Amino acid sequence: MNIYLIYLICLLSGYLIGSILFSYIFTKIVTGKDIRTVGNNNAGAANTYKHAGLVWGILAGILDGLKAYIPILIGYYWLHLSPVSLGLIGIGAIIGHCYPVYFRFKGGRGAATLMGMYLFFIPYELMVSFVVVPLIVYTIIKKHLFAWIPGGIIGLSAVLSLFFDHPLEVKMIIWVSALLVLFFNRDLVPKTMGQLFRKKKTSDQ
Repeated sequence: MNIYLIYLICLLSGYLIGSILFSYIFTKIVTGKDIRTVGNNNAGAANTYKHAGLVWGILAGILDGLKAYIPILIGYYWLHLSPVSLGLIGIGAIIGHCYPVYFRFKGGRGAATLMGMYLFFIPYELMVSFVVVPLIVYTIIKKHLFAWIPGGIIGLSAVLSLFFDHPLEVKMIIWVSALLVLFFNRDLVPKTMGQLFRKKKTSDQ
C-alpha cells in the first residue's frame, strides 16, 4: 500500500477516535448539561470534575488519554506501523478531541490526549514530569493550577525527550504534537505570563 495513503488512513482513524468526547457524554448523563457551555466551556477532565464530580473527571481524563494510547498500541503491536504512522494516529486523535466531527467541531483542548500519546512514545519522561511538575506548581506557583500542571507536564516531557536516545522522527513527533496542543491552548496562557509578554512588547516599542 502507498505510504502516503497509510499516513492518511492513520490520521483519519486517529481523528475519528479522538472525536469521541467523554467529558461531554459523562456530564450530559450526570447533569443533563453540555460541558461546553458551563465553567470554562472546555470539554476536558478539569471542567468535568468541577461540574460532574471527581470520579467522572478522572475517568474522562483517563479515557481521553487512552483514545490516543490504545490505537497507537494496536498500530504498533498488531499492524507493525512505523513511528511516523503511529504519530499521525496520535496527532489525529488530538485534532479530533479539539474539533470533534460528532459534536459540531467544538471540543476540548487536547492535553490529556497528548499525554496518552506521550505514554507510548516517552513514558519515562512523562512519569518524571508527573512527579516534578505538580510539586513545583503546588509549592512555588500556587496559581492557575489547571493551566500550569498539564502545560508543565507536556513541556517538561518534551524537553526531557531531547536527552533520551529516541529516533529523530520520534522527537519530531513529540514536539510537533506539543506545539499543536500549545496552539489549541493559546488563549489559556496564565495571566502572569501574558502580563510578562505584554510588558516586554511595550518595552521593545
